[in-house]
Amino acid sequence: MKRLLLLLVTITLAACARPGDHPISSNCVWTEADHRSLDLTKTSDRRHLRFDAVTAEDVAIRWADRYFGHLPEWEPRREACMQTLFNGVAQQHRVDVATVRQYSRDRDVVLDATVILSFGILYVFVVHIFITRIRRRFPAGEPGFWIMTLTMAAGVSLVAGMAGYLWSIIIEEIRLNSGHISYRMGRIPWRQHWVVLLVCCFVIFVLAALVKLQYERKRLRTLQTRSE
Repeated sequence: MKRLLLLLVTITLAACARPGDHPISSNCVWTEADHRSLDLTKTSDRRHLRFDAVTAEDVAIRWADRYFGHLPEWEPRREACMQTLFNGVAQQHRVDVATVRQYSRDRDVVLDATVILSFGILYVFVVHIFITRIRRRFPAGEPGFWIMTLTMAAGVSLVAGMAGYLWSIIIEEIRLNSGHISYRMGRIPWRQHWVVLLVCCFVIFVLAALVKLQYERKRLRTLQTRSE
């Protein structure tokens, strides 16, 4: 658990400047001190453009929420502001505005993988606890072990699916430093691939039960061999 919290803190601190830190201008104009041209063949420049594009989209959403929240014109106003900001980023770094829009939708693959992996580690730990308790309740050879295992696998997987989605939202808010995720929530991998992740949770539970049984059988055979 301590390592998991440390990982979360590392993810949070890895981006000292986050999109939500960028100020909102009343006239929706992009402002940035860095005016250099970006060479998108370089990893660092691609990262810079992705950050600016994501920030511009976040600013547009926060701007629309501030001035047109819950009003019918929220979406067209947000889109107009976003286009203005994308144009500003494109002019600032001498890139095509369509490229800026594309980069605003790109996900950080490393971060997304880290979020899923960190939750997976926690899930395996929880699965181990459940299987250990089931194993204590049902001795070897009893069919009740697998009945209970499959039942718990389904239930725990459903709960894990909801918890994993919440986990992803929390990390996304921390990454953006913004509570205005809005429609961007649909881009979170956990929401896009929830069926696959749900099946993975179920399979992991069943495989962990198999590993537990195989380990106990191997251990029992070893003890029997030593006693002989």
